[in-house]
Amino acid sequence: MSTVPTFPPADTRPSVFGPTLAITGSITAEEDLEVHGTLRGHLAAPNHCVRLESDAHVDAEVLARDVTVLGAASGRFTATEIVDIRSTARVQGQIAAPRLVLEEGAIVNAK
Repeated sequence: MSTVPTFPPADTRPSVFGPTLAITGSITAEEDLEVHGTLRGHLAAPNHCVRLESDAHVDAEVLARDVTVLGAASGRFTATEIVDIRSTARVQGQIAAPRLVLEEGAIVNAK
């Protein structure tokens, strides 16, 4: 008996910004987004989650409901609910959110 992988419905999976992508400019998303590539500029997903993965390189203004940082990121990070900085993150810049989670091991130089 073979097993067929099942995936969550498309509307519950995040869009993926792949590791080979490099964008300079502005991105607006109306869905959750995983960033693995290089982003310089602006990223707005005000009603959604943005996850900056460990292989991402981000120098941007990021606005989202939830921002999770696992990689290298600099700029301004604004969340309407929470900014979650994981142990593998290196963050420099400004952070604004009603809740901030900072995991032990993260390197943060921010206001």
